[in-house]
Amino acid sequence: MSEAAPAPILEIEDLRVAIQSKSSRTPVLRGAHLRLDAGKILGLVGESGGGKTMVCKAILGVLPESARVESGSIRFEGRELIGMRARERRGLLGRSIAMILQNPMTALNPAFRIGDQITDVLRLHMRLSKAAAERRALEMLNTVHIREPARVMRLYPHELSGGMCQRVVISIAFSCEPRLIIADEPTTALDVTVQHQILRLIRDLQRQTGTSVLFITHDLGVVAKLCDSVSVIHAGRILESGPVEQIFSSQHHPYTEALLNAAPRYDRPESVLHPISTELREQLARETEAYDRGHALA
Repeated sequence: MSEAAPAPILEIEDLRVAIQSKSSRTPVLRGAHLRLDAGKILGLVGESGGGKTMVCKAILGVLPESARVESGSIRFEGRELIGMRARERRGLLGRSIAMILQNPMTALNPAFRIGDQITDVLRLHMRLSKAAAERRALEMLNTVHIREPARVMRLYPHELSGGMCQRVVISIAFSCEPRLIIADEPTTALDVTVQHQILRLIRDLQRQTGTSVLFITHDLGVVAKLCDSVSVIHAGRILESGPVEQIFSSQHHPYTEALLNAAPRYDRPESVLHPISTELREQLARETEAYDRGHALA
């Protein structure tokens, strides 16, 4: 008897989002579709401006005022998020859905001590007493391998390094035991050595807790080491999705192949770097234009 497929914790179908102004409409998500299974890590990969962060904002319900969801569905544990009342949706954020932001120095409030920022989240979402929240905060700082957590609790963000601040942000994200964490390029602002430590920390915590992770990145090396599956996005369209091993061994879309070829191979210093060609970019532009025309006719 075959093993049942894991249930999806997050499903996005035909999500279309556009930026609307008085004189123009600019599509930013063009029928995007994603599936993240419970307890897994899905990498959403693509170049800057491809729509990765817009997907995150649509899930969280924090799209810019000028952005409008035109159609589609976002289901979290089977519950439709689009059209959900604002108060009900806010109730999910922090407790059931958490976020790790790109820049830890701006993710933390510079005016408050580290301990206050962790305990405030715990008291709000888990209804803990002050003493219980402080114990949980110390436990989480220990979990993310911060030395002298009691001392760090008394410090302000500017007194910590970028790597330590990101560990604090990760501890906040995991502290309420959410079922989904969205990590939006959480290592971009860090140096290479610290990046490796942070990625390993996220992977270890995800395995320990069983939390599902949507990991946003432009780095295919990170996807290969961290993720179970991957979706490739360009100009708001998902071009290809599948298990990491499958996508890396047999790409179907030329853009995915071009992204892989454009990544430097540190294990092969003699290899030549192949930038994405002008011909492929022109082909992608034609595909996007044709897609928009077809959607407008529909």
